[in-house]
Amino acid sequence: GRARAGGRAPRTQKGQDIEHGVELTLEEAYHGATRRISIKEGGHARSVDVRIPVGVKDGSRVRAAGEGAAGSNGGSAGDLYLRVHVKPHAVFERDGTDLKTKVGVPVTTAVLGGEAQVPTVTGSVRLKIPEGTQNGQVFRLKGHGMPQVGKPDEKGDLYAAVEVQLPRALTKDQRQHYEALQKLERG
Repeated sequence: GRARAGGRAPRTQKGQDIEHGVELTLEEAYHGATRRISIKEGGHARSVDVRIPVGVKDGSRVRAAGEGAAGSNGGSAGDLYLRVHVKPHAVFERDGTDLKTKVGVPVTTAVLGGEAQVPTVTGSVRLKIPEGTQNGQVFRLKGHGMPQVGKPDEKGDLYAAVEVQLPRALTKDQRQHYEALQKLERG
């Protein structure tokens, strides 16, 4: 079929997709966040509020349908994609939905047992330290990791590695106790 001269409607064209980078803290990735994105189009700017889902991972893309460039001749608009960068955290290391952290434990607590406060994204929790806990020993705190995208109630776990804190300086009294211990160990 030959096209009739001058009788054809111009082709509708879908607008272009737009990509935009966003930075989030681990806390924002945990709770979900909203980012206002400014898009410049044909000399004017518009802003779009994009909801970033709970549990989003570093490097993932969040799509805002129809928020890209306008289409031509009645074509639909493109989409806006947010490329997510989750900033490194001072306390937690992320592995999928699991988190890893370190917890300082005094040598007396490690030897005799007791409790330690473990940081989580939403506060701190008490961890029972059994007698004879070793340096580097890892405890799993179920459900204290990151939420899963699309299933915010399903959370990963938090793994806390014990760092036994040895005294840097001893009082005279403490020194006598350690010396008494040393005698016991020598038999």
